[in-house]
Amino acid sequence: MIRSRRAALLLVFCLSILMAVTACAPLVPATVPPHIMNTPGAPVVVTDKLFDAGDFRLEFPRAWSVVITSQAYYGQIHVNFVAPDGGTVFIQQVDAIDPSNGEHKILSNGVILKLSVEAAAEPSAGFAEQARQLISSIRS
Repeated sequence: MIRSRRAALLLVFCLSILMAVTACAPLVPATVPPHIMNTPGAPVVVTDKLFDAGDFRLEFPRAWSVVITSQAYYGQIHVNFVAPDGGTVFIQQVDAIDPSNGEHKILSNGVILKLSVEAAAEPSAGFAEQARQLISSIRS
């Protein structure tokens, strides 16, 4: 028998929480759903300063953001590396070189990348050098 009102309220509260957790258990899948394991598109790995798209990899400055803009079913990577000041390095995997359309880099595995750099309205002192280092670090 419960002797105090406080103890009874605590018991009711604990039982309510236990029932709520038990009721939610069927909502959590026991295994990873198939659509999560089979997402379309190229696998991409991003760590502190390494971007690896399988066909190419590169190092980017730690403070920069990585924004993948390619569509998953398309298969070719389009990625933007954005500096804290807003400057951006655009990298797009393409099928062929278009000489009238910016700078391109051909990797040893035959992958062709279209590259462009856009400085912010007020670029930081090191943006140009960091963008150059990012582009020069691209490897197959």
